[in-house]
Parts: sequence; structure tokens; C-alpha cells
Amino acid sequence: MESQQDRKASMNREGGGAAAYVTLILDETGSMQHCKGAAIAGFNEYLKTLRQMRTDVRFTLTLFNSGKTEVRYRNEPAAQVADLTEQTYQPADTTPLYDAIGRTLTAAGQEAPAESKKLCVILTDGLENASREYTRNDVARMIKLYEQRGWIFVYLGADHDAWAAGRYLGLSRDNTAQFCKQETGPAFDRLAQATAAFLSAEPGTASRGFWKEPAAEPKNSVDPDGSTQS
Repeated sequence: MESQQDRKASMNREGGGAAAYVTLILDETGSMQHCKGAAIAGFNEYLKTLRQMRTDVRFTLTLFNSGKTEVRYRNEPAAQVADLTEQTYQPADTTPLYDAIGRTLTAAGQEAPAESKKLCVILTDGLENASREYTRNDVARMIKLYEQRGWIFVYLGADHDAWAAGRYLGLSRDNTAQFCKQETGPAFDRLAQATAAFLSAEPGTASRGFWKEPAAEPKNSVDPDGSTQS
């Protein structure tokens, strides 16, 4: 039976609708060491934005590398999620991106009510190279299924062709953004602004056009399988 606390947490602080569900799948691989401090600070500011929303936000955080894929928080009230620190975010190893997405959606995705807003952000600085459980096709099918259930998927890629990587998973180019590691802080700022706008919008927001001003995709973008998109 649902507790009174759970009922309160699932309702809007204004007494309105259901909680919103925000999921962040965050790269913790060795190459993120170069922007570790900025990633920690950016994440903490993003979390601060979620805590300040009038809508109750249930937050899921997955940190992943080939040494571990950890769903550290699963649909927890944002106010109860701890900031990242130098001790709790320690980049290492390689990139099991497909496993991270698959495990996260399996663990947390089915708990969100149909009427709630649901956002999944994938932030990585590299391409898949270490998954053992899920394939690209597995993940693409899952994403399509969850989009049909009202989920919005956003891909943030650092130092690689984010549009090609997102497209390879079936994601909308309008929900994709690319940045370099030196811009990790501003990338989190932009994500926070777009997330706040999404959560504040009327229900039924379209799954495309997450970014207010999406960047242009470069011509002759090359997918991870080597095919070229022009």
C-alpha cells in the first residue's frame, strides 16, 4: 500500500498532478577525468535546479564504466539525492554505454506513471566499446518503446559526433547536443535551463525540440557503423 509520504511526494507541491521523472545516465569512464571537477560542479548545479522546481521531481542517476554500472538513485525525490563529490565520482575504465542505458530503463523506467512527465538524459564523452549485456539494437528498441510511453530522450555528447551517435540509437537530432570537455559546465547549465522549461511546460509536450535553440548538425555526419549521413 502506498504510504502518505509517497502520495505526497508523487503530487505537485501546488496540489496538482503527478511527479515528474528525470533520469541522468552519466559517463564515469577514464576519459572524463579531464573534466572531473567541471562534471561534479555541473551535476550539482543541475540537481539544484531540480530541487527548486515547483513540481516534485523523482530522480534516477546511473554512473557507468566498464568496472561498474551503478544505478545509484532510483526515482528518489530530488531533495534526497546527494551532491557528487571527488569521492563519489571517480572516472575510470571504458564505455559500456548500451549496458548503462538498458539497465537504467529496466531498473527505473517502468515505475513512472503514464500521465507523468518523463525525461532521460544520456551524457557521455565517448562511444560504446564495452557492453556485454545489451546491444545497439536492444537499446534502440527499448528507446522506441519508452518514447511510445511518453518518455523524452536527450543525448549530450562530448568530443565526438553526438548527432551520429544519437541517431544510431534512434534519437531525434532536435534532442541532441554536442560540446567539448572544456565546456562541460556550460553544457550542464544549458541542460538545466532546458529541463526546467520542459518540466514547467504544459502536459503533452512533444518529444522533439527539447533544446530551445538546437545546434546545427554538421554535414557528412558519420554514424558509429561507418555509414555517412549528408
